[in-house]
Amino acid sequence: MSPAEIEGLQAALRSEHVAIWGYGIVGASVVLESRQAVRDVDAAHRSRRDELADLIRLRGADPEPTEASYELPFPVADPTSALKLAASLEAGVASGYAFAVSRSDSQRAKAFSLTALTDAALHQTSWHQLSGVTPLSPEFPGL
Repeated sequence: MSPAEIEGLQAALRSEHVAIWGYGIVGASVVLESRQAVRDVDAAHRSRRDELADLIRLRGADPEPTEASYELPFPVADPTSALKLAASLEAGVASGYAFAVSRSDSQRAKAFSLTALTDAALHQTSWHQLSGVTPLSPEFPGL
């Protein structure tokens, strides 16, 4: 387990912390019909965060803690901007996991990170679709 792999996993963990915090804003701002989807994605991020923290611990490192709050990339004033924030959060998660893939030595860390990168790209596409943003998916998720 190299320091580079731990660095990559910590970067992915930071992106999960930001996403979980941000989904609190998203959930409070979307229309009622979208709240269950937000809760489901938030729960997936929480589960993945916990798995990631375990992977980091297995490598003999302490998982980086979450911050009390994070800076939003733009104001969230309505349901559409909340969905755009959700897509932005997923882009950040994809970037975190793309970095983790690039730094992973072990097959387990690489597979975990690649699966998470794919899920983030799919979530980003869904939020773009609901908010009317095009193109629906990034050309190279996470990059």
